[in-house]
Amino acid sequence: SILPLSHFYQILDHCLPRATEHPWKSWPYQPRIHLLLFVHRVDGLSPGLYLLPRSQQALPLLKQCLDEDFSWQPIEGCPAHILLHQLVTTEVKKAARALSCHQDIAASSFFSLGMLAEFDTALQASGPLAYPELFWEAGLIGQVLYLQAEAHGIRGTGIGCFFDDAVHQVAGIKESGLQSLYHFTVGEAKPDNRLQTLPAYHHLGS
Repeated sequence: SILPLSHFYQILDHCLPRATEHPWKSWPYQPRIHLLLFVHRVDGLSPGLYLLPRSQQALPLLKQCLDEDFSWQPIEGCPAHILLHQLVTTEVKKAARALSCHQDIAASSFFSLGMLAEFDTALQASGPLAYPELFWEAGLIGQVLYLQAEAHGIRGTGIGCFFDDAVHQVAGIKESGLQSLYHFTVGEAKPDNRLQTLPAYHHLGS
């Protein structure tokens, strides 16, 4: 099946920071994480590599740090506040799978993504606290993606195993201005019949 484009935009929309909405109203920092998207099966979008800057101010840094050959094409019909750009139009399933420790979930989904962090900027602003702060932000984005996937009748999961140096190579990142911090994938549910749900304290007997 294919993810409707409207659902895709709604999911991305909820990843954008808003000072008046949860969970972002509790987040005191400027957005420092941006989404490198591997699009596989989204209606109306060609498979390929896309980027969602989570702030307008980040665009110059992203263009400076990423591959100079990327096309940076805006998406026709995309809501204006969602700054989605097409970087490369190509089949990216093999790349997504390989980058995520050869896990099929990164390639068999509707889309997967890597969270690119403004690493040097965060270090300059927060010093040693930058690392946990960036992971907190990544965690918030991940929770939003989990909830949005469920809301649209699909599923999402984090991908903790990935080759960050290889991600940087694919994205054209040569220095520490951007760093790959975490990965995520959104697709159809695949029930695992090996999993069981048992009542609390079942081991104590009746």
